[in-house]
Amino acid sequence: MSTFDRGYARLSLEICRYTYAKAFALASEEGDALQWIEQQGHKPDPASLAPLRGGDTSVACVFRYPDKNIVSYMGTKTEFNNAVNAKDSIEDWLKNFRAAPVPFKLGKEHLGLDHEVELPGRVHAGFLSELKAVQPEVIDVLLKNGGKDKPLYLTGHSQGGAEATLATPALLAAGFKVAATYTFAAPRSGDQTFADAVPVAFPFHRIEFGDDIVPHVPPTLLSRWVKMLVTIPRYLPLKRFGVPVKVNEFLELSVNDLGYVGVGRLCYGNPEGGKFHVDMRLRQEASLLQGRLTRLLRHPAHWAEHHHLAGTKADVDAGRKGNYTALVSDFPLVAG
Repeated sequence: MSTFDRGYARLSLEICRYTYAKAFALASEEGDALQWIEQQGHKPDPASLAPLRGGDTSVACVFRYPDKNIVSYMGTKTEFNNAVNAKDSIEDWLKNFRAAPVPFKLGKEHLGLDHEVELPGRVHAGFLSELKAVQPEVIDVLLKNGGKDKPLYLTGHSQGGAEATLATPALLAAGFKVAATYTFAAPRSGDQTFADAVPVAFPFHRIEFGDDIVPHVPPTLLSRWVKMLVTIPRYLPLKRFGVPVKVNEFLELSVNDLGYVGVGRLCYGNPEGGKFHVDMRLRQEASLLQGRLTRLLRHPAHWAEHHHLAGTKADVDAGRKGNYTALVSDFPLVAG
């Protein structure tokens, strides 16, 4: 039986969008996301709207409500409107290549406990460092607003989805009442042992769209296609900003299988199929994989385009919902 809740999925998406907008001072996006959230009856405590920062790229928001807390982890910066934002965005994206598996160790400040903990499995070093940077701020806010007695929802887009994935078993182990996790376009953040630490019955919904490249990185599943996939530089505005692309690291990761896997049940749709398949079983996800890899090779121009959380500026200007927004809002649901 599917536990997917379309209302919470869209709420999670808009909170992710708000987190991006607040972090980058995008006033129109911030206002639009918050307006939608409040119109749907989810008006948060106004004091909870300030972003928590663990550094330039490690940002989270904790939306505080009388009956729950919702934590959104910000994803990779993807702003190329000027040289400064482009440089920051590319450097942030390159963290996705810091994929060396490391023990899943967290300090007491990351868990709200009085001792350090090593959790099962090995995880992505870059994503773990981003989570550690902001998590003490997140824990402090949670403990001040109901602590471990209040239901907690986790979400994030892109790198933020990877952080939310890491945070899920960590906060469950620390005694928080994590009620559900909704990730959007999350890269893989840990091995099978790590993934197995999330209870099978836990409502973890891993939402992916079309030909988005990010859910396939670290690119261990793509080793067969690596010679074609390193055409990435042709589709990103990198050279004119003087930032090198670490293709060698991409190649190395592609031929050395790190064993990273997706966590939770896949929820997937693409523009051609026109349906949103939620909480897919492992065999369904496996049967879908070959077709998805083939699509990636045929449509490299979609790799970044399909990654946008709420569509491109052209979508918005034309009054269209973009990508993940349309997927969770409008596509007909197919359960299982």
